[in-house]
Amino acid sequence: MDKRTVDRISKSDRTFLALVSLMLLGKAVWTYLGVDHFIVENWAGTWEAIIPAAVFGFIAMKLAGKTGFPDIRDEKISNKERFLYPVLLGIAFAIIEILVGLAMNLPNIHVPFPFSIPVYLSGGIFLEIIYHLIPIVFLVWFISNVLLKGKLQDEVFVVVAVLASLWEPVTQIMGMYRMGILTSTVFGAGLFIFIFAGNLIPITLFRKYGFLAPVVWRLTDYSLWHVIWPMIYY
Repeated sequence: MDKRTVDRISKSDRTFLALVSLMLLGKAVWTYLGVDHFIVENWAGTWEAIIPAAVFGFIAMKLAGKTGFPDIRDEKISNKERFLYPVLLGIAFAIIEILVGLAMNLPNIHVPFPFSIPVYLSGGIFLEIIYHLIPIVFLVWFISNVLLKGKLQDEVFVVVAVLASLWEPVTQIMGMYRMGILTSTVFGAGLFIFIFAGNLIPITLFRKYGFLAPVVWRLTDYSLWHVIWPMIYY
């Protein structure tokens, strides 16, 4: 292994470590401040979940390159692809979320500022690791690299990406109907497609531009939808 390869790997490791550090810092801050909000109370991001997510996320990062994903700091990926495109997509998605929230007449479900900053910073990184990085990489690796001996990587990715994108809309829409938040079948179908897209977009960004791209997308979306918008509207 030549020096350039070693340097590239170490830079990638440092980048992922920086993301994990932000995730842990955000969690430590909101825990120390004792943030009392139903989102935090029902959050899956407990210490018991965050620490294993960081460990298995690191393993997934090592396997990602063997399953057709670009390195988190791949030199062939431009900053425009890694940062600008995800930011623009995140802004567009947040605007649609705001419009959907207004159409549903949603109450203020957001963590109040300034507590929203550590909560959504930590939560955004955690969700990308636990929802997309770990399951997508491990499933593609196991099915394509192990079971199929390295064949049909792209086809396996497409199937896994679609299935992974279905999980959140199915559970959320069913929950909304049970709670009586949703009553219209047409609106429910549209919301289903929207939430599905909210998963497929970061998975696609991950496949094309590496793991930083979906993290940037989610943090941009969260910044507008969960932090800035509630400060303006409520």
